Amino acid sequence: MVDSFPIKVTTNFSHTISIEQFGVYAISITARCQGKRLFGLLKEQNLRLEINDKQFREVPPEKNTQLFNIPPAWNGTELRGLSKTIVFILPLNVEDYTFKFFVEPEATIEKFEYKLVPDFRNIVFDLNEQAADGDKRPWYTFVFVNLSLESLKAAVSTQWHFLDGDDVKLIVENNIKPNSESVKYHSWAWSAKPALFSKPNREEKTFTENLPIGIHYVEFWADKSPTLHKVSFDLGDFKPKRIPTVKDPKWTGDFNDDTEIMILARLIFGEAKNQTKEAMIGIGWVVKNRLLAKRAYFGSSYHQIILKHNTIHYQFSPMNPTEKKNFPLLIDPLVTNDKITEKAWSNACEAAAKIVSGTTNDPTNSATYFHSSDLSQEECLKNSVPGAVFTIQIDDFLFYKDPHDI
Repeated sequence: MVDSFPIKVTTNFSHTISIEQFGVYAISITARCQGKRLFGLLKEQNLRLEINDKQFREVPPEKNTQLFNIPPAWNGTELRGLSKTIVFILPLNVEDYTFKFFVEPEATIEKFEYKLVPDFRNIVFDLNEQAADGDKRPWYTFVFVNLSLESLKAAVSTQWHFLDGDDVKLIVENNIKPNSESVKYHSWAWSAKPALFSKPNREEKTFTENLPIGIHYVEFWADKSPTLHKVSFDLGDFKPKRIPTVKDPKWTGDFNDDTEIMILARLIFGEAKNQTKEAMIGIGWVVKNRLLAKRAYFGSSYHQIILKHNTIHYQFSPMNPTEKKNFPLLIDPLVTNDKITEKAWSNACEAAAKIVSGTTNDPTNSATYFHSSDLSQEECLKNSVPGAVFTIQIDDFLFYKDPHDI
């Protein structure tokens, strides 16, 4: 965790932010990297990052994955010591997000900022930033993650200098936007015209893209020292969908919006919120054992197994909406603001995460059924699961193997 920027980094490191409100965020990171110097004796500097282990790559994908020579990274050969800003625009849920920076062999991170985006139809960046004087290099990259992009608009100022002028190139999805007014500078959407006495010329251009939901790169490259005044984006009619998290678990109205960990945590919480961590892990392992069994009558995913019902009977009773006592708490585990309940929910989430990731052992001896001690073993073996084999009791729960496993 980094307390402040700018910083010079020589080793890989992580920076974590805590999101307290669901929405679309713009995360702006400015860094600079040097190219090879002194006849190649000093190595090229490169920097890239991953967000919650999400790795970014080139578009369209190449056979050999590119890591540093891509729009959402800082490449010393391209930058030659100048700075580049990358703005990640993406939906964030209420949880912690870790930014892992990977550096070769060093780089300088000048700025790290983030803000909530209030209007998806008009995401505005008032920059008024003049590029440092330099030759044809990346300057600003906007990365859209799991978003659509209907159009963009940018206002740029260029000026003619002695024997050369300012230029700005716009690249969207690896496609260069042409300059219809210039043959010589056709690849530069904004270009200064030669003039003996030149003043800055501000020009605003709009580009319609109609890109579907996905990952999209919008790049601005600078030549000489143009000024980027304002950039705005229209995401269209996009509406971000909240994904429940440990800190913000209230359901969306559809359990299919839950991750595997969240849906499993709900079940564990509903079944065993007053039990020990071991019992919680046992309940979760019953679901995983059903998944591993690959039997149609169980289901083929965590969601199918946990939500399975025949309109009257649910495979797991806490998931039944008619269960007036338990269901309201299951769909919003933190609604009571009760410390004991909050702790139980935290334990359930921890158990679910370990089970899904495979970092905890099965304490049930491969059980695929369980019941509470309110029901007798005789009743279970006679009416519920004839032929099942008892394996273990953990707290108030008795666990059994499927008869087909014997």
